[in-house]
Amino acid sequence: MLEILPAGDVKLHGSLGVMLDNVIENRLKKLDWVQMVRPFRERNERDGRWRCEFWGKVVRSAVYAWRSTQDPELREMIDRTVADLLSTQTEDGCISSYPAELQLGGWDIWGRKYVLLALLAYYREMNPDPAIPERIRRLVRHLLGQTGERIQDHGYHYGMAAASILRGLVEAGELCGDPEILAAAEKLAASGCCQVHDLFHAARIGVLPSELGNGKAYEMTSCFQGLGALHERTADPLKLESLRNYYRLVCEKELFITGGGGLKDINGEFWYGGAERQMRTDCGGVGETCVTATWLWFSSMMLRLTGESTVADDMERIFCNALLGAFTPDGSGVMHINPFLSGGWKKQVGDQIPGFRGHDCCRAQGPYGLSLAPLIAVMKTDAGYAVNLYEDLTVRDVLEIRGGYPAADQAVITLLREGEFELALRIPRDFGCHVDGQAVPGGVYHVLKRNWRIGDTVRLEFDFTPRTETRGGWRATLCGPLVMCRESGAAKDGAVLRRSGPYVDYASAGRRFSEDNTLTVWEPV
Repeated sequence: MLEILPAGDVKLHGSLGVMLDNVIENRLKKLDWVQMVRPFRERNERDGRWRCEFWGKVVRSAVYAWRSTQDPELREMIDRTVADLLSTQTEDGCISSYPAELQLGGWDIWGRKYVLLALLAYYREMNPDPAIPERIRRLVRHLLGQTGERIQDHGYHYGMAAASILRGLVEAGELCGDPEILAAAEKLAASGCCQVHDLFHAARIGVLPSELGNGKAYEMTSCFQGLGALHERTADPLKLESLRNYYRLVCEKELFITGGGGLKDINGEFWYGGAERQMRTDCGGVGETCVTATWLWFSSMMLRLTGESTVADDMERIFCNALLGAFTPDGSGVMHINPFLSGGWKKQVGDQIPGFRGHDCCRAQGPYGLSLAPLIAVMKTDAGYAVNLYEDLTVRDVLEIRGGYPAADQAVITLLREGEFELALRIPRDFGCHVDGQAVPGGVYHVLKRNWRIGDTVRLEFDFTPRTETRGGWRATLCGPLVMCRESGAAKDGAVLRRSGPYVDYASAGRRFSEDNTLTVWEPV
């Protein structure tokens, strides 16, 4: 298994790191934090919307953004808003934006889930205040007292939205040492987290993701995150088999060439055979950013559980294309849906709820996806370190990477510590790589075990020769991890990671956010 390094140890300096800094300065620091808490203080959410989710989503995003950058101003904002939110908790332990008579309906449990996840992240990553576990325990115990043993009987999408609190239950039970909360988590997992069938058993026997529940990708994947948290606690091989099958089937059947996924409805939110339908323009919107960010979290968990470098290959493609390409250049905005890949344009998102300014679910969730990059870029192994991302970065007292990847086709690792340990270098399965001049096989970690000295270097050279992927009667072009596209009406001042002939990388394209600034990834053969 791979382990995440301590907070503040990994700092990204390349395209992902620059965007994370932009998101902090131009999005997170400019939010109205008091507005996000107000629904929980007033408990007046009666219209079935989802103000209840924004505080938890945004705070979790901010916590993990702070985890890498250690930004003191952001830290102060997070401390202040957590104290504000906790002041809304009533004597019975409840934290909800819904009035008492409507609680458990609509998106109530979904919103409480995000409050729970944010508080857990805040305690674990930023502030181990001994008072917080008791607040969490009271919150969860109150909810369980309301729902009994059938959380999945409430809320939307055959109960998957409410049941996705499973991960929060596992983490809360472990933190608080509460056997009743852990027992509730086990019962919820045993139910399969869905009203129509057992999601986890169905995945284990090979049911396609589009046929699980109602196919709602975001909520469904969140339930599998919970199963993963339970597997980490119990080491149950059947749970791991379900997780592996779900991961494999989504990768094979649902993900686009950019690494994103989701289509069918207008907002691109369902598993719907996306791998085969990604060239079409008659299957709803495509690639909701909430789906992308949630899938990245699930993938990061699978990377830790399996230690397989190919999971990091998949994550790199998502980071460099679907996710990075969803942000506005200054990081202040995130697209809700991505453009059609056979000729579409990027559209900036507006406010999701009238009168609740500045908020959209993907604006809240996109930064969280981005903040996962520092967590998996370099990880601890039993014998040393695994390097998963090659953009310019620094790992405190361990190593630094320079070279400009993926805009450039090289990366130079310089050691900042001495001693005998291993460097496990992720070698991409999809394009060639030389390490110190020697060709190495792809799709695995290339392990270097040495008695390292400070200043030792390792040079990686990647084959960024344009290559073609075909599907049916369509073809697409890639350079290294970058999906390329033809762009019309390009913005001359837009930052470009890479150009190749008539192509520009997907993340850099479409930055005028205009109908006359189109991009085309898939072209007829």
